Amino acid sequence: MGGLANWVMIKRSNAILVVALSSIIPMMFWLGAAVLGLVVLRKGVKDGIPVIAWGGLPAIVLWAIQGDATALMVLIDTFILAYVLREKVSWAWVMLGASILAVLSSLIQPLLMASLLDMVAELIQHILSSEVDGDLPSKEVIIQQAVIAMSVVQAYIAVAVLFLARRWQAKLYNPGGLKKEFHQFRLPLVVALILGAMVLIGESLGGGFEVLSRAAIPALVIPGLALVHGILALKKIGMVGLVLFYLIGLLVLSVYFANILIFLAVVDSFVDIRGRLQSTPSDIN
Repeated sequence: MGGLANWVMIKRSNAILVVALSSIIPMMFWLGAAVLGLVVLRKGVKDGIPVIAWGGLPAIVLWAIQGDATALMVLIDTFILAYVLREKVSWAWVMLGASILAVLSSLIQPLLMASLLDMVAELIQHILSSEVDGDLPSKEVIIQQAVIAMSVVQAYIAVAVLFLARRWQAKLYNPGGLKKEFHQFRLPLVVALILGAMVLIGESLGGGFEVLSRAAIPALVIPGLALVHGILALKKIGMVGLVLFYLIGLLVLSVYFANILIFLAVVDSFVDIRGRLQSTPSDIN
């Protein structure tokens, strides 16, 4: 992957080629999105526009033919989030941006992928009719839930490929930079409050508002993970500590794991846990 990153940065046509080819290969659109993210992060929006414009053409054609706009939406989301990260140099604003993009995407997905969503809803109803006795959810409810799920997944795939693009950038130009960024990643209080409000509104009102909570929860979970990684790094606890953390979290805490991470992320926004751990007695006095 490092060799690919270096190759696409040599000239713009290389990046366009990778984005275009990745858009037409099934399940490989994420690779093109990561290349696009790297171009925007390193060279800016001016160089990124031709890459998404020309490289994204196959994604537009596939959408027109198949009705699936996933590759196109991930490219657009990655382009926007890469611009945010380049300008703000803050993963907190990327998380907020991803949650907002997920909400906006849920509003336009029914227009972009109406035929695909209708087909998916009919398939789900057919499967449920043979396995579930009693009333089945209506097609409208199924479509609504599918739209929410697709919108959130697309937005956070963009976040994931942006992490990959940032990793490439760090490897090529700033070794170790991404690890340091992630260990220091902390939500500003205002961002944590906005995301928390989205979760409360979505969970309270339900229905179409559910997308607010679904979009905001990952943006709160990831900073919680960053907090734990940062604390373990400060205490010089290596890979064994991380393995134990994930084993306990996923196997023992299970469904409560995400809630605990959200709680830690919100608390960290108020008290800056890593900053307090780094403080010496002389600093406190």
